[in-house]
Amino acid sequence: MTPKFMTAKGAGLASGQPYYIGHVQHDRAMSKREAYEYLSQRTGFRPAQLRAAFLGLRETVKANAGKGNASCVGGVAAFRNVVKGSFETLHGPWMPGVNMIVVNAFELDPFKSALAGFVPANRTEGANPVINTVLDEVTHEYDIITGTDTFSIAGADLAPDTSKVDEYVALVSAKGAETKCEIEFSDLQNVKAKLSDALEPGEYTLKVYTRSGMGEGFGVRTATRKVTVA
Repeated sequence: MTPKFMTAKGAGLASGQPYYIGHVQHDRAMSKREAYEYLSQRTGFRPAQLRAAFLGLRETVKANAGKGNASCVGGVAAFRNVVKGSFETLHGPWMPGVNMIVVNAFELDPFKSALAGFVPANRTEGANPVINTVLDEVTHEYDIITGTDTFSIAGADLAPDTSKVDEYVALVSAKGAETKCEIEFSDLQNVKAKLSDALEPGEYTLKVYTRSGMGEGFGVRTATRKVTVA
């Protein structure tokens, strides 16, 4: 594995000397269902058992935070209440909407140092999402999507994050009507998606809206390809 990152100019420095911070490019973002299934394969526990364990952990951290306590998961993270937002004076005042208490996770070793030995590659030239092929996985036809068949999008710098409302896959008709698709799998090289309901046959533009795994600090870009809906 070779992690990749981009650098961007930092903000908020008082002096005129610029500085740069790094943003890691994630190969993919797993949905909760995919994460539970992956962990099930690695641990032998059923996905339902793992989901219950994570829900239990969430409620424990939430309850402790409500009491002003910190929670600790050994070797993974400590959860503490922190204050966000700046204050006008030494004594406040507390401004709702500006100041808030949130729960932050602080990584602990060995989880914190899991990637310490990796040397990442710099991709500061930026991401450029591209669709190379679209394959109907049922009919095995390229650039022709039949009904609600799952279709595979191959390319580069794809990886739309299904947890973000502005990153998705859609088919756009000649009249400009956009229909979102259900994403079943997503990484930088391949996205699998399908329509929940069949569209009227015709020519469409397939669009992938994505930050290419770079995170919310970057704008959404679009990769497109002409396809036929049968």
